[in-house]
Amino acid sequence: MDSFIALHALINAVTRQAWKHETLEGYQGGVNRFLAFCSSINLPASLPVPEWILCAFAAHRAGTCSGSAIANDIFGLHAWHISNGAPWLGGTRLKYVLRSAERLTPDSSRRPPHPPVTSEMLDILHASLDVSTPLHACVLACADSVFWGQGHLGEFLPTSQSRFSPNFFPTPSSLRGLSSSGESLMCRLPWTKVAKEKGEDIFLGRQLGASDPISSLLAHFAASPAILEAPTSSHLFAYAAGGGRLVSLTKCKFLLVCNSIWAPHGLPRISGHCFCIGGTTELLLCNIPPHIVKVMGRWSSDSFLRYWRLLEHIAPLHAELLGPKLSPLLARASCHSIEDL
Repeated sequence: MDSFIALHALINAVTRQAWKHETLEGYQGGVNRFLAFCSSINLPASLPVPEWILCAFAAHRAGTCSGSAIANDIFGLHAWHISNGAPWLGGTRLKYVLRSAERLTPDSSRRPPHPPVTSEMLDILHASLDVSTPLHACVLACADSVFWGQGHLGEFLPTSQSRFSPNFFPTPSSLRGLSSSGESLMCRLPWTKVAKEKGEDIFLGRQLGASDPISSLLAHFAASPAILEAPTSSHLFAYAAGGGRLVSLTKCKFLLVCNSIWAPHGLPRISGHCFCIGGTTELLLCNIPPHIVKVMGRWSSDSFLRYWRLLEHIAPLHAELLGPKLSPLLARASCHSIEDL
């Protein structure tokens, strides 16, 4: 009996590793809301939860919050079932209820589009921070890398210092040079939002101007050289905090430093996602072909189109002052001449 209990505890412990700790914390909120809902109307909350109760929970919240918030709570309930070895009974009807909840999202719960970080904003950071200060150099290196690499901030920085792990975040050994270039770098992200634990590579290209990620990384290493002493275990974006101690830069600390500098300039408060949006927009404004931007941003579909900003500036680069199109006759003649070759 003891071995049976021990095996189940082992299974549960290993299963929970399928999600990041931050994800489980968010999911727990959904489970708590579900349990409170069941308690308020005397519904059973035992596993597995019947689909009609899942639908009732989602429908109960529809029109009071965003559809994505309701869907996230359902994801949390699904994870709750998986971690407890219970079958998931959500099916077609639940999908339609969630679709309706999205349509019933009140205007007060609809967020305006995230403003993009711009290269001009990065220039302000560089003009305001001192690269001889370890924290400042670390913030600049991270900002430039996430921006030009079209990265998600959560793939680079943990939510707390204790949450850093080389299994989830890059280390100095994650960087490698390119055989075709002596300047640009590739950075291996061990865990990403899409590929999960398979990881993905991002391209950090040399850039003109202050926000060059390569120069910023070199300045960061010069300010906190202890990072390079443990290249496979140190956080790439850790900084020297005195007494030979290295401290991982967290998302909260990073955004606090950036927003405190941008606020006096009348710039909007930004979130981590604004860097990915900004990097994508900047590359498009630099007339990089959209399909190249898609590959560099590691987009597996055209969903990256949702993150385009400043369309009034991007569209003219690709669709203004176009030359005359080929006439059908000329087009056919061109095809024949190619085939003849």
